[in-house]
Amino acid sequence: MGGACATEDRQLFLGRPGEPAVAALAREEEAKRVCARCAVLLECRASALAEANPLGVRGGMTPSERGAVRRRRAYH
Repeated sequence: MGGACATEDRQLFLGRPGEPAVAALAREEEAKRVCARCAVLLECRASALAEANPLGVRGGMTPSERGAVRRRRAYH
């Protein structure tokens, strides 16, 4: 089974160079809504968290959100 993102424009998850911060936040929230309805969300999130520095929204999380999870895991 493929992810809900498979039928979406990749730019929704990755953004565009020079994208204004307000536009990036709105885009990321829309990408997270796609992730929220995905049948493979947990598998995707686990994969994204296992990678050193994946770009864009993956597993319903932004790069900074994934970094925070990694830091919490390392602390505990």
